[in-house]
Amino acid sequence: MMTLTGLVVMSISISIPGFLSVRETRISAGLPVKLLDVSPAGFLFFVLLGTAIFSLSLTRHSFYTGLLGGLVPVAGFFVTGLRATAIAAEVGPFSRVSPAAGLWLLVFSGYVLVFGARKKLKDRRELAALLVLVPISLTLLMLVSGHLNGLSIMKEFANRRTRFFEETARHLIIAGGAVFFGSLIGIPLGILAKRSNRVEKPVFAFVNFMQTIPSVALFGLLIAPLSYLSRSIPFLRQLGISGIGWTPAMIALVLYSLLPITRNTYASLKTIPHDTIEAGIGMGMSRLQILSKIEIPMALPVVLAGVRTAAIQAVGNTTMAALIGAGGLGVFVFQGLGQAAMDLVLLGALPIVALALIVDSFMQLLIALLTPRGLVMEEGK
Repeated sequence: MMTLTGLVVMSISISIPGFLSVRETRISAGLPVKLLDVSPAGFLFFVLLGTAIFSLSLTRHSFYTGLLGGLVPVAGFFVTGLRATAIAAEVGPFSRVSPAAGLWLLVFSGYVLVFGARKKLKDRRELAALLVLVPISLTLLMLVSGHLNGLSIMKEFANRRTRFFEETARHLIIAGGAVFFGSLIGIPLGILAKRSNRVEKPVFAFVNFMQTIPSVALFGLLIAPLSYLSRSIPFLRQLGISGIGWTPAMIALVLYSLLPITRNTYASLKTIPHDTIEAGIGMGMSRLQILSKIEIPMALPVVLAGVRTAAIQAVGNTTMAALIGAGGLGVFVFQGLGQAAMDLVLLGALPIVALALIVDSFMQLLIALLTPRGLVMEEGK
């Protein structure tokens, strides 16, 4: 069903008038261009690719179906890159060529095809992760090679190259730091909640409450107390801690990461059979040995799934940190919105989406590698 849906969306994407958008200037209205007008050979290629995907979907080769599905958006940008410079030259010296609804629908169709294949490969997480990593790697290769330099988003990148890499690094540091400290706090909280009913209720009341506060509101609530502490304690001010910047962003993102990590840690420990714990006690193991040699190895896949959820959320929520001067890729998103320049918005938004997909895939690989073999065999039964 998912494959059929993806193929239908793909058919629509290559048929509608607006596959690309051509503008005379950076902020002028765009004119739609059909894929058939951009590249007749490209149109034929997608017809043949869709036929191949449909044929494979009738077999049990889910990996190859997903692999070809992942190549759909890559091929879309490859065809666009081939023609973008020539199309812009025909319009004028300040013209811009941007992806339009058709190309974005083509990207969405590739996502649907990959998602459908990944569902069938849920027991083969390594292959499922490759279905995302391969098209992203090919897209990065096109970017590095300069094949997509004719697109308007790449012209925005060329004007902000140094700033882009600085903000990307800042985005990763904030998101990665939030998940790291969230794990240092959330995993022990989950273990304590499982150990004691008195701890369980207040812990989950707190982490659930923090998840209900909107990110912008939480950033705002942290500005006043952090500003007061920064003024009152010179040492904190010397460390760069203030009411705006990375400090409130980091604190807020750590608080947001606690729920999935704490909940998964607690749930994974709860599901461990009591007989297994009793066997460890019977062998003379201490409480610490039971935790390190039985509970943590058995709970690890579920705990990492919580870390995976927190990491994906952190990559997205870090975008809002730009509103309080913390930087990150959200800087380009909000600058673009203020200037009515959608290509600048995409310069920030598309890398955020790509980072989220990469983090998701790498976490799936990590979970697959660190899952004890006995648990894998038990799940396969």
